[in-house]
Amino acid sequence: MKSLFAKLAGVPAKIWNFYAPILKELLTSSASALLPIALEIVEDLAFSGKTSPQKREAAVRKLTVEAKKMGYAASESLIRFTVESAVQRYKLSI
Repeated sequence: MKSLFAKLAGVPAKIWNFYAPILKELLTSSASALLPIALEIVEDLAFSGKTSPQKREAAVRKLTVEAKKMGYAASESLIRFTVESAVQRYKLSI
């Protein structure tokens, strides 16, 4: 999988092998740190009377603010991934 991604992205294998573990660690640590906060946000918005897309956008905005307060430079895609993970966990818990 790594070599396929590296080939598609045009990244030489030596560079990919060096940066892949670092990127994986950054992604995992940020997402795991933000997930409990995202779960709280999702639970707070669950009965807000908004539509699902409105709730997700509100959760993304709130989590972005919280991430900045905590000093995380999380990308929008990581924030959205974390919110979606929280939504799925919330749905499984009800």
